[in-house]
Amino acid sequence: MKIIYDGNIGKFALVINDICYGHYQSAVAAADDVYVHVTGCSEWDLLDDQVLDAPTDIYEWKRVK
Repeated sequence: MKIIYDGNIGKFALVINDICYGHYQSAVAAADDVYVHVTGCSEWDLLDDQVLDAPTDIYEWKRVK
């Protein structure tokens, strides 16, 4: 799961298993959807309340360059 900046459209993309599940105005908005399990990826969304130590906000995500 990753959040990347899509310079072609000027928004952040939420990518899970190499599939884009949406574009967001900010990385924070994408991370919020991940945290509350409303990404559109049922594989992730159905794990609500089952993932231990999930990041609660964008600042807990690991930055990869």
